[in-house]
Amino acid sequence: MENSTQVKLFYLFGLQETFNNKSVYFLLSLITYLLIITVNLTLILTIIQVKGLHEPMYIFLCSLCVNGLYGTAGFYPKILLDLQSDVQVISYGDCLTQAYVIYTSVMCEMSTLTVMSYDRYVAICRPLLYHTIVTYLTVRKLLLFSWCYPLFMILIAVSLAIRIPLCGSRIDKILCDIPSILKHAWQLNLSQRLTQDAAGGEELFGVDL
Repeated sequence: MENSTQVKLFYLFGLQETFNNKSVYFLLSLITYLLIITVNLTLILTIIQVKGLHEPMYIFLCSLCVNGLYGTAGFYPKILLDLQSDVQVISYGDCLTQAYVIYTSVMCEMSTLTVMSYDRYVAICRPLLYHTIVTYLTVRKLLLFSWCYPLFMILIAVSLAIRIPLCGSRIDKILCDIPSILKHAWQLNLSQRLTQDAAGGEELFGVDL
């Protein structure tokens, strides 16, 4: 299917109820974002500089902190900007980018926590073989998996979403996500299907949400 998307902008309506307290929400969000950056950067720099912390568990923890910075960068700057604006708008490309960053961040956190759980399992249940099983090569492979798998899987999902034509621009949330985008695509495809069915044409493929 060719990309026949006509939507260039999305309008976010998730902040409509915060108009009376925008300054309060902005201040709280800014403090939270700065706190997240400070804590994660402190942990990352500490783990890098202290050689005694160059162990698998701390390396995975460092990766988790990097992912924390990556994920919040896809959410907080935009929400801070929206809290200072009267109209919350985001371009089609930026919307897909934000969805990609947030989804990959969540999946990467889950995969990293899974890897950390495996590391603790080996350390507790097989302590004598820990350094034989969890080598630095294994650590590198696990880190590669925890990052590449989410990035690749969500890239496929976003690539498929790009190919679907849209017919609406309203998102009733404070951020972009794939289901909100596909909601408009489903409406368009359903309309096309009903039109072609009534005319006796071939049935179009629809997107089920």
